[in-house]
Amino acid sequence: MDTLRTLELIQSDTKESFDHFLTWRVATLSDCESISTLVHSGYRAEASHQGWTTEDALVGGNRTDPDLLADIIQSKDNIILLFFGESENILIGCVHLQYESELRRAWLGMFTVRPDRQGRGYGKQILSTAETYAQDTWHAEFMDMRVIVQRPELIAFYNRHGYLDTNQRQAFPPDNPRLGIAKRKGLEICVLRKGLKLSEKKTDLNT
Repeated sequence: MDTLRTLELIQSDTKESFDHFLTWRVATLSDCESISTLVHSGYRAEASHQGWTTEDALVGGNRTDPDLLADIIQSKDNIILLFFGESENILIGCVHLQYESELRRAWLGMFTVRPDRQGRGYGKQILSTAETYAQDTWHAEFMDMRVIVQRPELIAFYNRHGYLDTNQRQAFPPDNPRLGIAKRKGLEICVLRKGLKLSEKKTDLNT
């Protein structure tokens, strides 16, 4: 999928109306620098304070780097989707998806919207596209993500879009500079999960 594609929104019962639409494509190695800059600006750089997704008060350092992104892009069952404004050729957002076939589960990470473009419904569009991609491409039944527990506003956003707390907790890694450096003690990560389609069996959230 090398060409830009108009974003298709799939809703179960209703179709939302958005004032701004995005196009998207799959990231390549030539995009690593741009993705790194976007993700850092959305979470930890000074520019992140323009939006509501900043975690700069909790975690410092880079959120990712070009080398790590290159590893992701070249890894099996990993993909990064890039999103662009339909009327402006600038990178608006991105999301990383990883598939675990044995559990029919996709992981969502590096979900970023450019800070000066937040509040326009782009996040909902990107999330919807990521979920649809995981269903259509991998036949994933669940989407999981890791979120810092001390980000209640972010958790509330995901709750509104069907992601539930699995009650899994782990301490924020204290000695992995590629993930960032904790600025506060006691940071924890929780796992949120959303069922992407009905399953015949009831699945334990703590799987």
